[in-house]
This record gives sequence, C-alpha cells and structure tokens, in this order.
Amino acid sequence: RDGQQVYQASCVACHGTGIAGAPKVGDKGQWAARMLAGTEVLYRNALVGIQSPAGVMPAKGGNPSLSDKDVKAAVDFMVAKLN
Repeated sequence: RDGQQVYQASCVACHGTGIAGAPKVGDKGQWAARMLAGTEVLYRNALVGIQSPAGVMPAKGGNPSLSDKDVKAAVDFMVAKLN
C-alpha cells in the first residue's frame, strides 16, 4: 500500500479532523513544531506513540497490523501535503 492508502484506511479519522490533538493534514501551523524535530522523530512517534500536552498519538495510529513501512509511508504522505 502507498502512503495515501494507509492514511485513508488508518489515519484520516484523527488527522483529517484534529481529534486528540492530531495535526490536520495540510495545516502548516499545526505541523510546524513537529517538523522542526525532523522526520525520524515523526516516524518514531507514529510507530511507538506519544502522549504530550498537545495530544495523544497511539502506536501505529492504533492499528497494530500496520507494518513500519506502512506507517512511514503514511507519515511521508502527510508531510508531502505541507508543500
């Protein structure tokens, strides 16, 4: 699956609406601080999850059946939407 397919199947519920503090796809303001941390940090947070004052990201978006490659592809898809 490509990143868009993974996003549509597993990520859009939160990243499409901003549930639980998820940065919405395409919203440069919400992604700015996260982007400063770098892509590897985005990957790690998406893979293992994170809890912060800004919100909650469950490991693999709550879908443990996703491969690491799938998760990274979805992250890449969302990041590409910032350009």
